[in-house]
Amino acid sequence: MTSDRLDSLHLLPPHATSVWATHPMFPVAKTVARSDGASVRFELPLFWYEPPWIQLPLEVAGRLAASVANLDVVVSALRRDVADDEEPSELFSPIPVDETAAGDGSQPQFLPRMTPYRAERYGFSPVDFDQTRVIDVRLAATRDSSGRLAYSPDQMNRWENAGEHSPIGGGGYVATGAFPTDVVSLKQAQTKLEQLRLLAPSAVVFVSIDCYRLEEEIAAALISQPDGLIVRMNQPEIEGIQLAALVTRARQLMNEHEFAEKPLWVVPGEVTARDVAKLIALGASAVAIDAWCTPLIRFLLESMPTSRYDRSAFNQIPAVASQHLWDDIDRVIGHVSTIMPQGTIAQRLGTYHPRWAKACGASLLSP
Repeated sequence: MTSDRLDSLHLLPPHATSVWATHPMFPVAKTVARSDGASVRFELPLFWYEPPWIQLPLEVAGRLAASVANLDVVVSALRRDVADDEEPSELFSPIPVDETAAGDGSQPQFLPRMTPYRAERYGFSPVDFDQTRVIDVRLAATRDSSGRLAYSPDQMNRWENAGEHSPIGGGGYVATGAFPTDVVSLKQAQTKLEQLRLLAPSAVVFVSIDCYRLEEEIAAALISQPDGLIVRMNQPEIEGIQLAALVTRARQLMNEHEFAEKPLWVVPGEVTARDVAKLIALGASAVAIDAWCTPLIRFLLESMPTSRYDRSAFNQIPAVASQHLWDDIDRVIGHVSTIMPQGTIAQRLGTYHPRWAKACGASLLSP
């Protein structure tokens, strides 16, 4: 079992004004405003940032994506990650409703989905804009599971569906890019983001960056006026105290650049439910739970039927996803509901370690 990386921080209960005071339960759901005034609602402060869809057959990947999204976790995927172009996709389809609700004139609802808008746009299609909640404009190259700044032949084949005799990149690895080819400057990136808002009217448009040069990258990313920021802090060498300091500093920088009201989503690597709540207390708006979903991938790889006609394991994917994730999700809801929305870090968190107090501004509980 993963231990708490932020175990030196303690969530403080709201300050009581009398002996018998009761503590309110604050809402977990949040609404994110677009620059044009529209808003997008998120039921939970959780998202699956970089699912390894290529490890799973399309049909299994699609069922798992929808199963996790049904738990109100925002799931990142292109349509070609989880379905053939000709086949329906549960993640991209309206949520089924009963006949009585279908006739009341309400708009169809869709599962919470994030669209990864990579610099090269391999595998991207117009349907990826439809009914998505987040467009993630990635301004940094992503490493694959081997550590390469490149896409594997299998990944390229799934995205581009090239023929056997004309593989992309000659059948080898294809290098990643770090900046969209149709964006020539950071200032012009603002125009690009406005275009994406028009193409995806149901989505907020975020920019995602790495954390190594935090001050420089946040200043550059915010020039484009995104609706929110995603910072990748999942490098294995980052320790708990460094993670806490990075989240605190990222929020401070956003405040300094007059982005105090914009959401900060973080990708922290392995975390527990308590860690998620503490990251939110430090200033994060949502936290990636990729490490929680890794056992799901492993379980499905081990239990997938050898025969395509054996559907028992496939039909159990929603139950398995709920079994793996729901307890931790419920703990996040419980802990986050105790965090004062307008409180300072010192009001929300305490520590008995001076180094931690200095790193992130938590209250020092004892000298």
